Amino acid sequence: MKGPDISTSNAAGSHRALFRIITLSLPLLMLLLLEGILRLVSYGDDPGLFIPNPREGYEQYMILNPEVGSKYFRKLEYDAPPNDIFLKKKPEGTFRIFVMGSSTVVGFPFEKNLMFSRILHKRLEDTYPDRHFEVVNTAITAINSHTLLDYTREIIRYDPDAILVYAGHNEFYGAFGVASNESMSKIRALTRAHLALMDLRFYQLFRNLIGSVMDRTGSARKDAVHGTLMKRMAASRNIPLDSDEYRLAMNRFEQNMGALLRRFAGKDIPVFLSEVVSNIKDIKPLSATSSGVEDASWNAYARAGQAFAQGEYETARALYYEAKDLDGVRFRASEEVNQIIRGLAREYGAVPVPMADRFRAASPVGIIGNNLMTEHVHPNIEGNFLMADAFYRAIIASGLPGEADREQIRPWEYYRLNWGYTALDSLLAHHRVANLKAHWPFVPIDANTPDYRLTYRPRSGTDSIAFDVFRNPERFLDEIRLQLAREYEARGDYPAAYGEYEALLRTNPYVAVNYRDAASCLIQLGDLPLALDYFRKSVEFEHSFYANYRMGEIYLIKADYRNARRCFREAFEITGDNSERLKSLGKLYMACVYGGQEKDARAVAEQLRKYDAAQYLVIPPKTYTYHRYIPYKTRAHVHAALQMAGEGALDSAFSTLENSLKIYDSHVARRHMGEICIRLNRPRDALVQFNRVFDEFAFDPVFLQEIIYLYIGLEEFQQAVKMLEKLKDVDPDHGAIEALSGLLSQAPEK
Repeated sequence: MKGPDISTSNAAGSHRALFRIITLSLPLLMLLLLEGILRLVSYGDDPGLFIPNPREGYEQYMILNPEVGSKYFRKLEYDAPPNDIFLKKKPEGTFRIFVMGSSTVVGFPFEKNLMFSRILHKRLEDTYPDRHFEVVNTAITAINSHTLLDYTREIIRYDPDAILVYAGHNEFYGAFGVASNESMSKIRALTRAHLALMDLRFYQLFRNLIGSVMDRTGSARKDAVHGTLMKRMAASRNIPLDSDEYRLAMNRFEQNMGALLRRFAGKDIPVFLSEVVSNIKDIKPLSATSSGVEDASWNAYARAGQAFAQGEYETARALYYEAKDLDGVRFRASEEVNQIIRGLAREYGAVPVPMADRFRAASPVGIIGNNLMTEHVHPNIEGNFLMADAFYRAIIASGLPGEADREQIRPWEYYRLNWGYTALDSLLAHHRVANLKAHWPFVPIDANTPDYRLTYRPRSGTDSIAFDVFRNPERFLDEIRLQLAREYEARGDYPAAYGEYEALLRTNPYVAVNYRDAASCLIQLGDLPLALDYFRKSVEFEHSFYANYRMGEIYLIKADYRNARRCFREAFEITGDNSERLKSLGKLYMACVYGGQEKDARAVAEQLRKYDAAQYLVIPPKTYTYHRYIPYKTRAHVHAALQMAGEGALDSAFSTLENSLKIYDSHVARRHMGEICIRLNRPRDALVQFNRVFDEFAFDPVFLQEIIYLYIGLEEFQQAVKMLEKLKDVDPDHGAIEALSGLLSQAPEK
C-alpha cells in the first residue's frame, strides 16, 4: 500500500496559497490600476497644501495650493488660502515661519494686506535687518483643528523655524466639526482616516459618487440653506454648555491640538500657541432665536449691562464672559478653549501667547468690545495690529531669530500709521460685516430682514467702489485699486496714489511691479530711502531696466557712486531699447566722473561717441542734495523745526523733530536733531542721532566733517582719524581736510 504523494500534496498546497494571495491581492491591484488611470486622466484634485509656483519667473518658489480646500469641503464653497510663497531650497540664514488658523488669521473681513501675518513679517524684517524672513500664512476660512492637524506633516517637510497658531472658534461649525454641515463622522478615527485617504484619486471618486447619490436621494437631502457661510455651516443650532456635543467638541480640540503639538515637538520645532479672543460686550448672545431674556445667556448679558452702567466693571466682565460661554449657537469659543490652549502649551513646551490679556489691556476697563472687534470674533484694523504685536513680542522674547536691533523696535501704533491700507479697505470690510450682521445668528432665524445688498445706498465715490466690490466678488479689487492709484497720480495727488500702491504691495508682496509703482510715487514724495528699499526689493523678484536705472539715480543723489555705477551697468545690460541704453551710459559716465574713475569714464565716453551721443558728455557740477529730500509725512514738522532753530528756539525745534519720529522715522529729521544737539552742546546725543542715519549720509562730506569735529571734541581721536580717511575717500578735494588733519596731528597719542 502506497502512502500519500507528499510532492503532490505540497504542490496542491502551494497552488492554494498562491490562489489565496492572488484573490486577496486582486482588489488592491484593481484599486492601484484605477488610481493610475485616474491620475493619468487628471481626475480629482491635488489636495496637497503646497505646490510649485506656476507663475513664470517664480519656479524657485512654492506657493499655497489654491485648491487645498477641496479636501475639506464638499457641500459648500471654500476660499483659497493666502498667496504667500517661499523658496523651495531654504537659504542659509532664513527664518521660516508658518502661520496656522482660520478666518481671523486670513484677516476677514479685510483683504490680505491687513492679515496680522503681513504686519508681523514687516516688523520682524525691521527688527532683524540681517536676517531673511519667510512668513507663510496657511489659513482658510471655516477650518478647525482637524484640518490644522492634517497640515502638520506637509509643513514639517519644509523645515520651519517656528509655527504660529491661532485657533479655537470653529470647533463646532468648521469643517468636520461636531455640529457642521461639512461633517464626515463624529468618530475621530474615521475623520482622520478619511483625510488620509483623500490624497488618493480613487477615494475622491468614491466620495464624489456617494455624495452625488446622497444629494439626489430625497431621504438624504435636506432643504437648501441660504444665507451667509455661518448659516450654511451650522447643522445644529443649540448646543448647551457641557452637553454631549459640547464635550465631544472640547475633547476633539484637545486631542487634535495635542497631536499637532506632539508632532512639532518631536521635530524640535517651536510653536507659539495663542489664546483666542471674542467680542463679549457689544455682541448679544448668539442663540437659536437671537432674542429674549428667557435663557441663561440673555439673562447674564442683561445683568452684565446693568453692572457696567453702574461702574461695577469686574462684575460686568465676569457676566459678559458667562453670557458668551452660554451661547447656544457656538461661533464664539468658550473660555474652556483658552484653558485647554494654556494647558497644552504647558504640557508640550509651546510658547504661550497671551492674546486675551493683550486685548483686555487695550480695551476700556478691560472689557473687549467693538473697540477692537468688527463683530463676534474678527478683530478690526487696530485689533489686527495688536495680534501681530502679541506674536512679535513673544518671538523677540524667545530669542529664536537671534539678537534684535533694539533701535528698530517700534510700537505697533507706528506701523498702523504707516501701513498700506486706505478708506477702500475700511469701507469694504464695513459692508461685509453689515451684511453678515443682517443675517442669523445676529438676528432671529425667521426674521424678514431686508437684503443689505439691495437696500444700501453708497455715500461717496470710494464707498460706491467698495460696495460694488462687495456685491460683485468676481470683481478683482487689485485691478480697481491700481486704476484708482493711476487716477490719483495723474491728478498729482501723490499721497493718495501712494496709499493705494502701498496697499497693493501689502496685499501681494511678491510682485515686482507693486514695489516699482510704490517706489516711483515715493520719489515724488521725497522719500528716497524707502523708494530705494522698494526698488531693491523689486529686483528680488524681477530684474528690470526701470528699477536698476532709478536705483542708480538715487545712488547718484546720495553720492554713492560705486553703487550708482553698478546699477547703471545692470540697466544697460538688461534693456534692448537703444534710447534706454544711451540713458544708462550717460548716467554711468556721470557716476564715473563724479566718483573719480577716470579710466572708466574715458571708456564710457568712447562708447557714447560710437553711438553718436556726445551730448551725454556734458554734465553739471557735482553737488550734494540728498538731505534736501524730506519725506512728505513729516515735511511740515521738519520745516517748522528748522524755522524754530533759525530763531534760536533750539529746544522747541528738537522736540518738534522728536515728535515727528512717532509719525515717521525720517533720516532728515534725525540729521537735523544731531545738528541741533551740536548747537545745544550735547555732542554725545548728536553722535547718537548721526550714527542712526550714517548709512544714509555716508557720502556727504559736510556730514562726515560734522562727525569728525564731534569725535575730536570728545577726544575720540581714533574714531576721528577713521572718519577723516572716509572723507578723503569720498571727496579728496574737500576744503576741510587740511584743517582737520592739522587738528588731529596735534592730538595726544593714546
